[in-house]
Amino acid sequence: MLYGIFLSVVTCFCWGSTSFLLRGIKGLDASEMSLMRSCGGLLCAVGLVSFVHGADVARLGASEALIFAALVLCNNVIGDVFLFFALHRLGVARGSAIASSYPILVALASYLFFGSPLTLTIITGTLFVVAGVALLCHSDKDEGKLSVSGLAYAFLASIFWAAGLVFNKELLVEGLSPATIVLGRGVTFFTLAFLIWFFRVLVVKKDLNAWRVFLKRDSLYGLLAGICSLGFGAWFYSRALEYVSPAVATPIGASNPIIASILAMFVYKERIRPSQWAGIALAVGGSILVTL
Repeated sequence: MLYGIFLSVVTCFCWGSTSFLLRGIKGLDASEMSLMRSCGGLLCAVGLVSFVHGADVARLGASEALIFAALVLCNNVIGDVFLFFALHRLGVARGSAIASSYPILVALASYLFFGSPLTLTIITGTLFVVAGVALLCHSDKDEGKLSVSGLAYAFLASIFWAAGLVFNKELLVEGLSPATIVLGRGVTFFTLAFLIWFFRVLVVKKDLNAWRVFLKRDSLYGLLAGICSLGFGAWFYSRALEYVSPAVATPIGASNPIIASILAMFVYKERIRPSQWAGIALAVGGSILVTL
């Protein structure tokens, strides 16, 4: 149990570092960003398989391939697209806060599908984490207005992110090791991201110099973000699920805006407002509650 909590905290650091790195990227479009992140995730996955734990590729079949495809589509494509739509209709603060409600859905799904315990402390702690993240996302400069379509997109992003994490748990139930899951996810996401980027470059933009994206400084940040989230973050999260339920690991990992905010405070000299400190306290308190 304690080791699973430790792995969940490390996951939080990995995901928080990803959020921080993505904030500094200005010169990449969505397809380029996905390609760079997928490259980083695949490189990290190959390293993990080579130096940490070998992949049991022989266990992979058609059903596992379908789950990998569903996981990547939910977590890295559909969920992110719905978030993009939500941010444009609600503003960054409201859109991010509502979309970050996915730990609640993961807790319910893990109870329904995997029989994970859903205690009062887990429910309360998860709600505290979601409320804390909402406060961390709050910005006085956000000019987004409430709209039905924006709320729908934000909730859909939350649903698809939760579904992706549930698929991750299902792969563990199928008997795959965390290293195999990270490798399968890395290969799937890289293939999809490359095809989207390649289609956009040759068919839509007809830009024969698009390969120069690999020379941009922002591409390095995208690569590092992929290493943190799709590589180490996915591996530590999967490892955590071997010891604790998704209802425990997910709220702790979802507290990652704390890490991003603290890094921004030291690197970008951003001031953390009192409401954000309150959000940090709620998220930390909620993370502690789910472990009790």
